[in-house]
Amino acid sequence: MKKVIAFVLAAVLVCLTVSALAVSGPSKSELTPFKFEKRKDGIGLGTCPVYSAPYSDAYRANNGKASCATNSYIDIGGFERGWLFVRYETNNGSWRVGWIPSKYVHDVKTPMTPHFTYIRQVAGETIDVSDNNLSANDRSSIFWTLRPGDEYYVLAYYDYYGYDQYYIEFSMYGQTARGFIPMY
Repeated sequence: MKKVIAFVLAAVLVCLTVSALAVSGPSKSELTPFKFEKRKDGIGLGTCPVYSAPYSDAYRANNGKASCATNSYIDIGGFERGWLFVRYETNNGSWRVGWIPSKYVHDVKTPMTPHFTYIRQVAGETIDVSDNNLSANDRSSIFWTLRPGDEYYVLAYYDYYGYDQYYIEFSMYGQTARGFIPMY
Protein backbone atom coordinates (compact mmCIF):
# COMPACT_ATOMS: atom_id res chain seq x y z
CA MET A 1 0.00 0.00 0.00
CA LYS A 2 2.86 2.39 0.81
CA LYS A 3 4.32 1.77 -2.67
CA VAL A 4 0.98 2.62 -4.29
CA ILE A 5 0.66 5.83 -2.30
CA ALA A 6 4.27 6.75 -3.10
CA PHE A 7 3.63 6.06 -6.79
CA VAL A 8 0.44 8.18 -6.81
CA LEU A 9 2.21 11.04 -5.03
CA ALA A 10 5.11 10.84 -7.50
CA ALA A 11 2.66 10.86 -10.43
CA VAL A 12 0.86 13.91 -9.01
CA LEU A 13 4.18 15.68 -8.52
CA VAL A 14 5.19 14.93 -12.11
CA CYS A 15 1.83 16.22 -13.41
CA LEU A 16 2.15 19.42 -11.38
CA THR A 17 5.71 19.94 -12.63
CA VAL A 18 4.73 19.35 -16.26
CA SER A 19 1.74 21.69 -16.01
CA ALA A 20 3.92 24.37 -14.39
CA LEU A 21 6.38 24.11 -17.27
CA ALA A 22 3.64 24.29 -19.86
CA VAL A 23 2.17 27.56 -18.60
CA SER A 24 1.29 29.70 -21.56
CA GLY A 25 2.77 33.10 -22.08
CA PRO A 26 0.97 36.42 -21.93
CA SER A 27 -2.03 36.95 -24.17
CA LYS A 28 -2.12 39.54 -26.94
CA SER A 29 -4.43 41.66 -24.79
CA GLU A 30 -1.65 42.00 -22.18
CA LEU A 31 0.88 43.21 -24.76
CA THR A 32 1.21 46.00 -27.27
CA PRO A 33 1.92 45.03 -30.87
CA PHE A 34 4.47 46.93 -32.88
CA LYS A 35 5.01 47.61 -36.57
CA PHE A 36 7.69 48.86 -38.86
CA GLU A 37 7.46 51.80 -41.23
CA LYS A 38 8.98 51.09 -44.64
CA ARG A 39 11.59 53.59 -45.82
CA LYS A 40 12.30 52.82 -49.46
CA ASP A 41 15.10 55.39 -49.62
CA GLY A 42 16.45 54.59 -46.18
CA ILE A 43 17.41 57.20 -43.62
CA GLY A 44 20.65 58.35 -45.25
CA LEU A 45 23.14 57.76 -42.47
CA GLY A 46 25.62 55.44 -44.20
CA THR A 47 26.60 52.25 -42.40
CA CYS A 48 25.68 52.04 -38.72
CA PRO A 49 26.41 49.46 -36.03
CA VAL A 50 23.37 47.44 -34.91
CA TYR A 51 22.81 45.91 -31.48
CA SER A 52 20.14 43.38 -30.49
CA ALA A 53 18.89 45.69 -27.71
CA PRO A 54 19.11 49.45 -27.10
CA TYR A 55 22.16 49.29 -24.83
CA SER A 56 25.81 49.94 -25.68
CA ASP A 57 26.81 46.66 -24.00
CA ALA A 58 24.04 44.57 -25.63
CA TYR A 59 24.71 41.53 -27.77
CA ARG A 60 25.73 42.36 -31.33
CA ALA A 61 25.30 39.72 -34.05
CA ASN A 62 27.83 38.80 -36.75
CA ASN A 63 30.62 38.23 -34.23
CA GLY A 64 30.08 41.68 -32.74
CA LYS A 65 30.18 43.41 -36.13
CA ALA A 66 26.48 43.61 -37.12
CA SER A 67 25.79 46.76 -39.10
CA CYS A 68 23.34 47.99 -41.68
CA ALA A 69 23.52 50.27 -44.69
CA THR A 70 20.92 52.95 -44.07
CA ASN A 71 21.12 54.70 -47.45
CA SER A 72 18.70 52.28 -49.06
CA TYR A 73 15.61 50.29 -48.10
CA ILE A 74 15.21 49.95 -44.33
CA ASP A 75 12.22 49.62 -42.00
CA ILE A 76 12.03 51.59 -38.78
CA GLY A 77 10.00 50.82 -35.68
CA GLY A 78 10.60 53.95 -33.65
CA PHE A 79 12.82 55.10 -30.82
CA GLU A 80 13.53 53.82 -27.34
CA ARG A 81 15.81 56.00 -25.19
CA GLY A 82 17.17 57.60 -28.38
CA TRP A 83 18.03 54.29 -30.05
CA LEU A 84 16.34 53.55 -33.40
CA PHE A 85 14.55 50.19 -33.81
CA VAL A 86 15.22 48.87 -37.35
CA ARG A 87 14.67 45.90 -39.63
CA TYR A 88 17.18 45.54 -42.43
CA GLU A 89 18.32 43.07 -45.05
CA THR A 90 21.63 41.29 -44.51
CA ASN A 91 24.25 40.47 -47.14
CA ASN A 92 22.90 36.91 -47.46
CA GLY A 93 19.34 38.11 -48.19
CA SER A 94 17.77 37.35 -44.81
CA TRP A 95 16.40 39.98 -42.46
CA ARG A 96 17.53 41.08 -39.03
CA VAL A 97 15.96 43.31 -36.40
CA GLY A 98 18.05 45.46 -34.09
CA TRP A 99 18.88 48.85 -32.65
CA ILE A 100 21.06 51.67 -34.00
CA PRO A 101 22.74 53.83 -31.31
CA SER A 102 21.41 57.35 -30.79
CA LYS A 103 24.60 59.10 -31.93
CA TYR A 104 23.94 57.82 -35.47
CA VAL A 105 20.27 58.76 -35.74
CA HIS A 106 19.82 62.22 -34.22
CA ASP A 107 18.20 63.63 -37.40
CA VAL A 108 15.75 60.77 -38.07
CA LYS A 109 12.06 61.58 -37.56
CA THR A 110 9.28 59.01 -37.26
CA PRO A 111 5.85 58.83 -35.68
CA MET A 112 6.53 55.18 -34.73
CA THR A 113 7.09 54.45 -31.04
CA PRO A 114 7.30 50.89 -29.72
CA HIS A 115 5.61 50.38 -26.35
CA PHE A 116 7.11 47.50 -24.42
CA THR A 117 5.75 45.71 -21.36
CA TYR A 118 8.13 43.59 -19.29
CA ILE A 119 6.33 40.36 -18.36
CA ARG A 120 8.67 37.91 -16.62
CA GLN A 121 8.62 34.34 -17.91
CA VAL A 122 10.64 31.20 -17.22
CA ALA A 123 11.32 28.82 -20.08
CA GLY A 124 9.61 25.49 -19.52
CA GLU A 125 11.28 23.93 -22.56
CA THR A 126 14.02 24.67 -25.06
CA ILE A 127 13.12 27.81 -27.08
CA ASP A 128 15.09 29.08 -30.10
CA VAL A 129 15.52 32.87 -30.28
CA SER A 130 15.72 34.54 -33.69
CA ASP A 131 16.57 38.06 -34.83
CA ASN A 132 14.53 37.63 -38.04
CA ASN A 133 10.88 38.49 -37.46
CA LEU A 134 9.93 37.82 -41.07
CA SER A 135 10.70 34.12 -41.24
CA ALA A 136 10.13 31.61 -38.51
CA ASN A 137 11.77 29.01 -40.72
CA ASP A 138 15.07 30.83 -41.23
CA ARG A 139 17.29 28.57 -39.11
CA SER A 140 20.31 30.80 -39.82
CA SER A 141 18.69 33.63 -37.84
CA ILE A 142 18.61 31.68 -34.56
CA PHE A 143 21.29 33.19 -32.37
CA TRP A 144 20.44 31.75 -28.95
CA THR A 145 18.52 28.93 -27.32
CA LEU A 146 16.76 29.43 -24.02
CA ARG A 147 16.93 26.34 -21.80
CA PRO A 148 14.31 25.16 -19.30
CA GLY A 149 14.55 27.42 -16.26
CA ASP A 150 16.03 30.40 -18.15
CA GLU A 151 14.36 33.71 -17.34
CA TYR A 152 13.24 36.15 -20.03
CA TYR A 153 10.84 39.05 -20.40
CA VAL A 154 8.11 39.30 -23.00
CA LEU A 155 8.10 42.88 -24.27
CA ALA A 156 5.50 42.88 -27.07
CA TYR A 157 4.15 40.76 -29.88
CA TYR A 158 4.62 40.92 -33.60
CA ASP A 159 2.22 39.36 -36.07
CA TYR A 160 3.54 38.90 -39.60
CA TYR A 161 1.04 37.25 -41.94
CA GLY A 162 -0.45 35.19 -39.14
CA TYR A 163 2.82 34.01 -37.60
CA ASP A 164 2.59 35.38 -34.06
CA GLN A 165 5.83 36.01 -32.22
CA TYR A 166 6.83 37.40 -28.86
CA TYR A 167 9.56 40.01 -28.83
CA ILE A 168 11.63 39.21 -25.74
CA GLU A 169 14.59 40.43 -23.70
CA PHE A 170 16.98 38.05 -21.95
CA SER A 171 20.59 37.67 -20.89
CA MET A 172 23.24 35.74 -22.80
CA TYR A 173 26.92 35.60 -21.83
CA GLY A 174 26.20 38.43 -19.38
CA GLN A 175 24.89 40.69 -22.18
CA THR A 176 21.34 41.89 -22.69
CA ALA A 177 19.79 40.64 -25.92
CA ARG A 178 16.43 40.88 -27.63
CA GLY A 179 14.86 38.59 -30.18
CA PHE A 180 11.78 36.71 -31.31
CA ILE A 181 10.22 33.45 -30.17
CA PRO A 182 6.96 31.83 -31.28
CA MET A 183 3.91 32.72 -29.20
CA TYR A 184 2.70 29.70 -27.23
